[in-house]
Parts: sequence; structure tokens; C-alpha cells
Amino acid sequence: MFSRSIQTSRPTHARMRIASIGVMAASADKALLSTQKAVGRVFLSTKSAACLTDSKRCVSSIMSISQHQQQQVRLYGSKKKGGKKTGSKEKHSDNEDNDNDVESLEMTLDVGKMEEQMKHSIDRFSTELQAVRAGRANPAMLDHIRVLLKGGSAVLSDLAMVAVKDAQNLLVVPNNQDDQKAIDTSIRSAGLGLNPRIDKNAIIVPVPKPTKESRDKLLKNLGALAEHTRVHVRKHRQDAMKCLKNDSKSHMAKDEVKSWEKNIQTVTDKYIAKIEDLLKAKTREIERT
Repeated sequence: MFSRSIQTSRPTHARMRIASIGVMAASADKALLSTQKAVGRVFLSTKSAACLTDSKRCVSSIMSISQHQQQQVRLYGSKKKGGKKTGSKEKHSDNEDNDNDVESLEMTLDVGKMEEQMKHSIDRFSTELQAVRAGRANPAMLDHIRVLLKGGSAVLSDLAMVAVKDAQNLLVVPNNQDDQKAIDTSIRSAGLGLNPRIDKNAIIVPVPKPTKESRDKLLKNLGALAEHTRVHVRKHRQDAMKCLKNDSKSHMAKDEVKSWEKNIQTVTDKYIAKIEDLLKAKTREIERT
């Protein structure tokens, strides 16, 4: 019975060893598979690193080539004949030139301004004519008189009150009695044919009835006043022509210059004609008195 048990146990022990060897073999297979996977990952990682390194080298090479090409482009555009540098500075200079061209196209001639100045001269002439009243006392006839003082000069209306005393006399009352003598002298020398007299704190200005001699003298004074206004109008025309001459040097065609000249002359003739019309009207008024 003992021997049977021994015989029975040997096969069982052998089977256990075989089973153990099988387990060990399976473990070895798993270990080998794990090792292969690990080796594969290392290989892939190494290969990826190599590819990444190659990619970096490739990008670096491309960037180097691009920079070199850019330098060549800048060098190509930075010099002209004679070694003068251009490029972006030249473009900036071109832009400045264009700006200068735009500025140079702005006209200095202003016909509207010229006409406004001429109109101002005509208005002043008309006001001075209104102050002339042959044979009738009118305070406006003294408005344009300037009084010479020690410190300069001033308009009579700023230094005194002027009123009508009667049909043939004006009354001038100085604001400051120290100016009385200067006012009297200025009225006498104003070319109006007036002979004022001092009366206490006032000045009486008789307005004589017109005679042929007084009319002729008055008309002569009016003619001189008209010529003075003409000179002012022509001066405004001359200033405009100078501006036109400067403008024509830069950007004007000959036909355009002639057109502006004609325009300037037309405006000038218009205001010269107004002077003549005002003078003729005043002359007729004086001759009828």
C-alpha cells in the first residue's frame, strides 16, 4: 500500500513541475513582450527625437536662407549709381516731395480778398463825399479831419462833440480844453475852405455860401480825394498781380495765367468805375448849389 502511494505521488509531482514550468514560460513570454514594447517605445522616441532634430535643422536652414535673401534684397535696393543710399528713405523722400508738390499747388492769389480791399477803399471814399455839403452846415463834413497833437494824432470826432448851431454854423466843443487850439488849426488846414473861430470853451465853424471860387476849390479837393482812392485800388491790383506771377512760376499754364489777369483787371475796372460815378454825382450836387 505504501508503494502504491509512492507511485501515485510521483506522477502528481511531475505534473506540478510541468505546470510550474509552463507558468514560468508564460511569465517569460510576457516579460519578453514587455521588453520588446519598451524597446519599441525607446526606438520610436529616439527616432522622433532624431526627426525633431532634423526638422529644427531644416527650419533653421530655411530661416537662414530667407534672411540672406532679405539682406540681398535690401542691398540691391539700397544703392544707386554713385553709391547713394535709397530704399525706404527714398520712398519717404518721394512722399515728402509729393507733399511739397501739393503745397506748391496752393495759390497765393486771392481775388476775393483783393475785391474786398477795393470795396473798403470805395466805402471810405463814399463816406468822405457824404461829409461834403456845399453851403450847408453838416457835422459829417468834419468827421475825417485828423487833429495833430503832441503825442500823435486823432480823429476830431474822438476829441470833441460836433453839432449844428444853425443853418450856416457848426459848433465844436472839445472834450479837453487843452486840445482847443490844435482842433482850430486842423479845421483851418483841412482844405474845406473853413475859417473857424474860438468862442470861450467852444469853436464856431461858419459854413460859407458857395461861390464860384469856393466851388472850384471844393471840386479840386474832391478830385484829389478821388485820385487818392484810385491809387489804393490800383495798389490792391498790383499786389494781386504779384501773387499771380509767383503762382505762375510753379504750376500754371499760360492760358490760365491770362484768364486770371483778365479777371483781376475786370474787378479793378469795376471799382475804378464806381469812383468815377461817385465823383460825378457829387460834382453835380455841388454845381447846383
